[in-house]
Amino acid sequence: MSEEQARGSALKLETGIYILESKKENRVIQRIEALIRIEHMGRGTPSREEIAGAVSKILGVDKSLVVIGRVETEYGRSASKAWIHIYRDRATLEKFEPKHLLERGIKKGEKGGGE
Repeated sequence: MSEEQARGSALKLETGIYILESKKENRVIQRIEALIRIEHMGRGTPSREEIAGAVSKILGVDKSLVVIGRVETEYGRSASKAWIHIYRDRATLEKFEPKHLLERGIKKGEKGGGE
């Protein structure tokens, strides 16, 4: 999907409407950087897991390589923006993303190692 085709792509799910605002390739870090707008009328802000799932469907990427950097909900509105990084492989993802950010996207039961 080219950048022109991707921009404005939308996906309607139970948790809201996900609209791709921008997408650019960062060749130095070997990742795609995207901004997603989420309209979630009458619902709370979607979880990072829900956002990652929607991004993987919109862009056709592996959900495990999607990192949600920041989610901001607009005051008084049912709308949020999410800043996303999408990597080609797990090694590059782990090299550039802080550990605490990677752990935010993992459910407590999935951490393993007795944590």
